[in-house]
Amino acid sequence: MQEFKDWKEFINRILIDSGQFENPITEFKGEAEIETFKSANKNSLTEIRVGYLKENLLIYLHIFNPTVPGYNKYVEGEYFYQYQFNEPAEYGNPALEFNERNRNGIISILEKGLKGKEVQFVKNDKILKSKLYIAESDSNFSYSYEFIKTGFWKKIFGQKIDKMDGIEKREIELNKIFSGIKNVLQQSI
Repeated sequence: MQEFKDWKEFINRILIDSGQFENPITEFKGEAEIETFKSANKNSLTEIRVGYLKENLLIYLHIFNPTVPGYNKYVEGEYFYQYQFNEPAEYGNPALEFNERNRNGIISILEKGLKGKEVQFVKNDKILKSKLYIAESDSNFSYSYEFIKTGFWKKIFGQKIDKMDGIEKREIELNKIFSGIKNVLQQSI
């Protein structure tokens, strides 16, 4: 197995060598260094945003695409935890250490791509609400996100967005946003 000195080198090698992503744009936010990898496919809006902490720790790896605002909202506050890839998974401190178990966990995420779907409720080409179905164990479980401002009482007693006149329902398979990187192991390790 090829040796890598840190998360940054490891993830850069996988994403760039795949040919699916361009060299990243780097920025700093507080203690974190964030790299944004844009898709090499000019028709794709998918980006991968990776956050690193100084001690060679990986805080997050978010797949972002503006066509799925519900999924983006879901991952917005998601971070890795120290023992996330243990069997069984546990929490521990925030961020992943650079070790074989965690590298294999990240490879698995990048190979498999996204699973599930986002159902959007659209009116006049504006997404008002989306339901995100990503729980593999329960296909009926969903996360709901509303993208319009409504007061507390209107939310409780007002007409539900799903039932409004003129609502168009769109379904987006998340695998179409990011289907994974094929042959990760052969390409970079």
